[in-house]
Amino acid sequence: MTNREKIQQKLKYYTEIKLKENGAGVIANEIAEALGLQRNVVSHYLNELCKSGVAIKTNTRPVYFWDTEIINNIEIDEEKKEDKDPFNELIGFDGSLKEQVDQCKAAAIYPKHGLPITLTGESGVGKSYIASLIHKYAIYKECIDEKAPIVTFNCADYANNPELLSANLFGYKKGAFTGADKDRPGLIESANGGYLFLDEVHRLGNEGQEKLFLFLDQGKFRRIGETDKWRRANVRFIFATTENLDEVLLDTFRRRIPIFVDIPSLEKRSISERLNLIYSFYLKEANKLGKDLIVNKSMVNALLSIKGKGNIGLLKNIIISSCANSYRNKLDDDILHINTQDIANNFKNVIKVEKNVYHENLHIIRKEEKYKKVIMKNIDENPIIEESLKNIHQIINMANKCEMDDEKFKKLTTLNMNKILNDVAFNKTKIQSDIITYEFTEKIVKNALEYIRKNYGIKCNGSTTKLMSSSIMILKDMKYSDYMTLSEYKKCDEILKNKIPQSYIIGNKIASIIEENLDYENKNILRLYLSLYINCFCINESKRCNAIIVAHGFSTASSIASVANTVLESFVFESFDMPMDTPVSTVVKKIRGYLQNVDTKKGTIILVDMGSLRDIYKELKSVVKGDLAIINNISTQLALDVANKIINKEEIESIVIEASKNNKTEYKYYKSENRKKAIIVSCISGIGTAEKLKEIMTKCVGDADIEVITQDYNSIKYQDNENKIFKQYDVKLIIATAGIDRDDVPVIEMQNLINNEGEEKIEKALSGVVKEKSIGDIKNDILKLFSLQNILNQLTILNPNKVIEEVEKIVYKYEYELNTKFPNDLKLVLFIHISVMMERLVLRDEIKSHPNENKFMECHSEFFKVSQEIFEDILKEYRVSLPLGEIVIIYEMIQARINIK
Repeated sequence: MTNREKIQQKLKYYTEIKLKENGAGVIANEIAEALGLQRNVVSHYLNELCKSGVAIKTNTRPVYFWDTEIINNIEIDEEKKEDKDPFNELIGFDGSLKEQVDQCKAAAIYPKHGLPITLTGESGVGKSYIASLIHKYAIYKECIDEKAPIVTFNCADYANNPELLSANLFGYKKGAFTGADKDRPGLIESANGGYLFLDEVHRLGNEGQEKLFLFLDQGKFRRIGETDKWRRANVRFIFATTENLDEVLLDTFRRRIPIFVDIPSLEKRSISERLNLIYSFYLKEANKLGKDLIVNKSMVNALLSIKGKGNIGLLKNIIISSCANSYRNKLDDDILHINTQDIANNFKNVIKVEKNVYHENLHIIRKEEKYKKVIMKNIDENPIIEESLKNIHQIINMANKCEMDDEKFKKLTTLNMNKILNDVAFNKTKIQSDIITYEFTEKIVKNALEYIRKNYGIKCNGSTTKLMSSSIMILKDMKYSDYMTLSEYKKCDEILKNKIPQSYIIGNKIASIIEENLDYENKNILRLYLSLYINCFCINESKRCNAIIVAHGFSTASSIASVANTVLESFVFESFDMPMDTPVSTVVKKIRGYLQNVDTKKGTIILVDMGSLRDIYKELKSVVKGDLAIINNISTQLALDVANKIINKEEIESIVIEASKNNKTEYKYYKSENRKKAIIVSCISGIGTAEKLKEIMTKCVGDADIEVITQDYNSIKYQDNENKIFKQYDVKLIIATAGIDRDDVPVIEMQNLINNEGEEKIEKALSGVVKEKSIGDIKNDILKLFSLQNILNQLTILNPNKVIEEVEKIVYKYEYELNTKFPNDLKLVLFIHISVMMERLVLRDEIKSHPNENKFMECHSEFFKVSQEIFEDILKEYRVSLPLGEIVIIYEMIQARINIK
């Protein structure tokens, strides 16, 4: 089980316990301690789960997490109460608004007084309605009394009169101002025990926000004019705004609101949800009018195509006016027929029917007292799926141009795959209309996944069969569109072969089984989708060497490969069975074809069963770019031994030597004549900073045939013949944040890289490896992307603009205390190092010790004291401490450039 899976499992476990006990969320430290992992590792994966919709979190300190799957299952009798859940009234609660609903529920049930929540979105998207549902849900969950109030206040009404606004919120004492003829309680007291909904909170000025600080923090306030006593109230807050929060709210106010929920506009909602909104609004009007309605299909298509700032509010108004016009013209009719002629003229400019997606009249029967969900028929578009596939196409192209690393590639593809799966899961019209085909598809998918499990050791979770079957049904009839043509799908296919080779192989195996049994027209869409599905949800694609088993017999190789893959639960071996009457040349041809379609830069190991196959190297060397090893006398024990070493990412030469020795067999090892060229990026403060610099450098080199890798500073500072990285790679250049003495590889200190002093070294390193991007373009990108501001923009937690101001003060204080002016290159290095260091401290990823600590304290205790004083303010602000090891590194960076005592 991977760390991600272990963390997700623990999150489920703790969420269930916490919800039953007191409703509190889970913090990263609890999971880290339970699993024996570092807190920052757990925090990283928890944030990944949040981005993929598996978990939700607050933006408080500490951050609390919940598993979304069980967030609604707090009470034992939950199933009995399910129909009473107020959010079930919200159209889209199980579709496009599912994540938003989960966040609203989390805010409502959080102990002891819920969490303040802000609803954002365009005017008319339903923020006020959702606020009312949060209030009802809190009552439903018995978090507040059933008679608890919800008080609504529109901040815009008093935006130009802050005194009157404060008086309304907090109340006032008699005589507090002109006209205050008696004591009057404010809205906070009126909302005691329940909710206060502040609409258009962006119109609440700075003074008003500041007055709410204390109440949000401590639950106490004073009426205007009171000075002698504090009042207390238990009020839950819901805020709503149409504006960008960063621009309209004070940072100190925003930090007190842990949950922000963005409500999508009407045009971003699925067609099925928009249809159901139309139906629900017409049903209300039918009951008001006392007449059944028939809404013409042309009218339905017109309403489905509405675009405008009014959103749901606009839709509702158009529907009401159409009913009014129809009623006026057909007063005596028992059934009102509504068509596009009933649309008021002032609304026609927001309607533009580009495509008919609904092909029958909509019948509204007023006797149906309850709203009844409408099943869409004859929909011939899937906007969410198409948009997500479009995004995936762009992501694949960016990855191919080296504009993002593997981690970001998986993160973004998973995000878009989740959008597709959500749409598939909650819009099953096609499946419901053709249940026989679905059942047949599900059976084929189940067999395909079982084949993958047996042969490749890949286990998929329980929902995979249904989700994959539903996806295949919906994707089956999708057409190639203008944004992604057939040729572009094929190009993506070629990229994925090299980008995610293991997932690509398995995805194509599943696709082949499906295509053999179903009449599947768009095979490229299917193969792209399945490859990404496997990569996102079923396998951790790892950059390791290839491994092949070749043996005589009808199933000898596949049986041994199956055992090894299944036991280790990882796709390690591909197998090639060789019937006795099959010539070696035929099998070699198949192996060549396989190796041509996978990345062989990390090398290839081939296990064979007899000597006649050991000589296949000559036939394969032209398609293998890395090292090649062939081991004779294959057995299950040998396969397990080799597979285990491959998973542990041991060097190929070490694997074959040890495995052959352990299993008393022979091997041949062929060293690659062409080692992969590489640029090493290293930082004196550790791998964390180096990884950020690597990401920038990778963008600079683009598609050049050279790899950017990170290495620990101390491991490469001195010439070390035992360092494997220099055996594995042809290292052309080292870029470091501090001096490194090597005579075998050119070294550029980062400040010289930025100042363009290392131009000659860069040209030499890139000679012969550039492709579409010229050396000149790469050098220009280095100058542009290695600017201070761009490097600081790699910070993920802290505000780079704020940090740079704080660090500037720190560097100035060092100059003052040391009575010297720092050269520009030292200032630059310190700016970058200290900025990234502060983020590491906040993330609890500090350097806990340094080998020179004891000697440092003996000789430079004064520098330690000075540093503690210099960092005192910023450490208090971020509530972190500065370990001695970090101070030692700062000292060494300064000492390397100027002589200090």
